[in-house]
Amino acid sequence: MHFQYTRLADWPPLAWLARCLPFERAIEVFHGDRVEITPDWFCEAIWAGPYDAGGFDRTDVVFGSGCRIRGARATFVSSASTVDRLQTLETPDGIWVSNSLACLLAAARATVDPLYPRYFEDFRTVREGLLRYRPTLASSRGPVRLTYFGNLEWDGGRLRQVSKPAPVRDFGSFVKYRAFLGQALRDLADNMRGHERRRGYDFLGTISTGYDSPTVAVLAREAGLSTAITVDRSRGGAPDSGEEIAARLGLRAHVVERDVWRRVALAEVPFIAADAKGEDVYFKGAEERLVGAALLTGFHGDAAWSKTSRPLNTEIVRKDQSGLSLSEYRLWIGFIHCPVPFLGIRQLADINAISRSPEMAPWDWPRGHSRPICRRIVEEAGLPRRSFGIGKRAASVLLFDEEFLSPGSLADYRGWLADHTGDPRGPTSRSSDALRQLSDRVLGMVARFTPRRWSRAHRVVDGLRRIGKREPRFRYVFPWALARAGRRYGQGLPITADRPTRYDPISTPTP
Repeated sequence: MHFQYTRLADWPPLAWLARCLPFERAIEVFHGDRVEITPDWFCEAIWAGPYDAGGFDRTDVVFGSGCRIRGARATFVSSASTVDRLQTLETPDGIWVSNSLACLLAAARATVDPLYPRYFEDFRTVREGLLRYRPTLASSRGPVRLTYFGNLEWDGGRLRQVSKPAPVRDFGSFVKYRAFLGQALRDLADNMRGHERRRGYDFLGTISTGYDSPTVAVLAREAGLSTAITVDRSRGGAPDSGEEIAARLGLRAHVVERDVWRRVALAEVPFIAADAKGEDVYFKGAEERLVGAALLTGFHGDAAWSKTSRPLNTEIVRKDQSGLSLSEYRLWIGFIHCPVPFLGIRQLADINAISRSPEMAPWDWPRGHSRPICRRIVEEAGLPRRSFGIGKRAASVLLFDEEFLSPGSLADYRGWLADHTGDPRGPTSRSSDALRQLSDRVLGMVARFTPRRWSRAHRVVDGLRRIGKREPRFRYVFPWALARAGRRYGQGLPITADRPTRYDPISTPTP
């Protein structure tokens, strides 16, 4: 078994697409300029272990993706997180594997249903863990399988999912767990700067006034982190810059304007095309800093490092899908996404036991918003107790709520809706708009006549009113964004059909 490479200079630098043909020894690989290639493996990844050994298939400390041939088998490796994934599609033209959904569908000349309204709900099931998320996406050429965290093995005849290595580590105390995190980051630093790499990476941190990013910054500083980005404000307008925290840690901080994306044509496209939500579009303001970076984030820290009492398991259940919408954008810009809280995450019960242990009691503060592991790491680095982690803030963009598409994107989207539905407003009818307005008036009356002391009832009513005011056209932005993102892969693709097949809900198999 061997690879047959084709470099496509016009492609996003980290994108790759492999085609496996049954009983053929060659695996065809089409790739962007920053994908590292060797006779036995290719990758856009960093991992714990020597770079020249190419052992990213033998570790669970790996971010990015790639494929490794050993004998008569090839292992496609996904990131050890659920903010990236692999996509596969079986067609008469071969079995396709890619780190980009837009690329895979463009190569297969496949489309998705432009009138299906639940893409957002389907992708968000990744929050429910590895055993309960929706694993397929219907397309005009068959179901696309989505693989998070796991690997895929090709034996020359079939492709099957296999587990990543799962070493059991000693997380019996805070000191041992912290030592593991520190060593993992040092190993990643050694790997990404390996002399054999055609192009190396440099750590880039993120800093806010919360818990997770300062924790990651303290850990990564010991592995060579010197620079971080910080967003100027949180959602809602409150200042959230981590400049002061960065200065105390001896890091250079670059302030990112949260709303830059609203001034850039179609900036939302790669973010929405990844997960039908696009909440991480604010990273657009850091674009020039992201090129060639290993971006260290604290995504999933709210679950990994919280003092929770809910059931714990190895399925990687999350509270949200934040970070996932970076999975296409990072390929376009050329950076690896490293959400540090995912390191060792399959031993969540052991990590949580540390948070709840008596030794962590001095750092169990403030009540109701306590993450003792984070607080101990950051306070022991010299930061004052009240300088971080006091309240919950977020910079994420809610396109379905208070911030819809930018003016330029909205104009393009309206045109797309008109082409596919005959109405620039989309399938939403005037009668449904009237019903939403009536519901809002009714809920408003309920709120007006409900005693203020019934605070829980008011919260429920306010939540229902917010849901009712969500932008109805948001339900169809995913197929629009996916079609626009597919244009990035129009040059040099293997042709599998004369033109894209249109989605037919009658003839297309249901996943």
